[in-house]
Amino acid sequence: MLTDTTTGAGRAVLIHDRCPTLAELTDTARQLTDRRPDLCRLRTVGTSRAGRPLTLLSVGRAERNVLVVAGAHADEFAGRASIVELAHRVLARPALRTAATWNFLLCLDPDGAHLARGALTARTLPEYFAGYYRPAAEEQPEWAPAIGARLPESRTLLDLIDELRPTLQFTLHSMDVGGTFLQATCDPARLAAPFTTSAAALGIPVETGTYDTFWLRESGPGVFLMEPHHIDRQESSTGMLTPHPAHRPDDTGGVRASTWFAPQRHGGQTVIVEVPAWTSDRLGDTRPADDAPERLTASADRLRTRTALLADLLHAALPHLPDQDTALLRAARTPLAASRQLADEWDPGALGRRLLRPGLMTRAKLAGIDLWAHRIPVRAAALLRRAVEPAAARTAADTARLDALLQDWCARYQRRFRPAWLPVARQAEHQANIVQAAVELRHPA
Repeated sequence: MLTDTTTGAGRAVLIHDRCPTLAELTDTARQLTDRRPDLCRLRTVGTSRAGRPLTLLSVGRAERNVLVVAGAHADEFAGRASIVELAHRVLARPALRTAATWNFLLCLDPDGAHLARGALTARTLPEYFAGYYRPAAEEQPEWAPAIGARLPESRTLLDLIDELRPTLQFTLHSMDVGGTFLQATCDPARLAAPFTTSAAALGIPVETGTYDTFWLRESGPGVFLMEPHHIDRQESSTGMLTPHPAHRPDDTGGVRASTWFAPQRHGGQTVIVEVPAWTSDRLGDTRPADDAPERLTASADRLRTRTALLADLLHAALPHLPDQDTALLRAARTPLAASRQLADEWDPGALGRRLLRPGLMTRAKLAGIDLWAHRIPVRAAALLRRAVEPAAARTAADTARLDALLQDWCARYQRRFRPAWLPVARQAEHQANIVQAAVELRHPA
């Protein structure tokens, strides 16, 4: 690690074992610019829907550009710490600055980050979900163009890609419980070795069975190729490609319209690096699953049962809410809608029979579906609990029921996957290792 603890963001990562706040991250970028004005530049490249700045730190003056994006999802904080580490590496290593100018978009969704700030310092899952926030699908800037939603944050990123024409775009993602994996719009096979080496050195399990990548081609353990038709199939299975009724999809439609594929029009590619906040060792077993039908049925049933409970509680609370179109309510509806579709996708008596093709279902993939069947209802319950808070006094019984469900489901999630906290410095170091390796492979010295 090269992160400097004289900066607020560095202290957060290395001393306090937490991801930096946006204020700390922005202040650190400003300090680096003041220290090295010959190499660093800081500018506002756009504004959010609520008027918050989208800030870009550029390091180096090479002709080629790489772009590193953090904060695409409000509930994923690791990218902030990784940007701090990467910026310090680039300043300390001239060879990295020779390869490219490094452009760091500090946070793509500052509005969402503001609503998720209560989860930033969480060290347990109950604490994390008490402050949980992830926007509705059509309000997620990376994904919104794929379903025809037009957000200023998306437009800013697309314009930045056209301005910089990056040879590589990196988006830094994380999840609550799991392992590490990566996805790329070009075949990432050459990244498999540095990826697994970094994960092993830092004690991070490689996740081979996440449902995020179920239909993608694997180029190595936990390393997946993002081909548009496979991504379209993947996201259609979760309901994420269903256009929001208030929007008309772009002519290109589907995943090709997302920000992931925009660099391709300039000859560039995108790499998505995922890292967990809490690790689980149950998501990497590539042996064939021998109890798939029963386990798929159980996951589908769990999802249907929990979704129905939450839908009833939402219906009961709505008449008591002063505003029925808040960001939290819109956010809660996304996992509820996805749950209904996912249950059918997993049910062997419905669409789930496709998952039982010989050689397709591994123990890791089955565990990944099991994890989603726990994670999504917990997310939905957490969002709904925050959404109904303004009416808590008038819906005391339903609010108490929500609290009990959230506590019970979170406890079951923990018992099933035995999450272990991954220190923030290791989260950041792993993401930085993969980004650095990808740049060095693309632009060898």
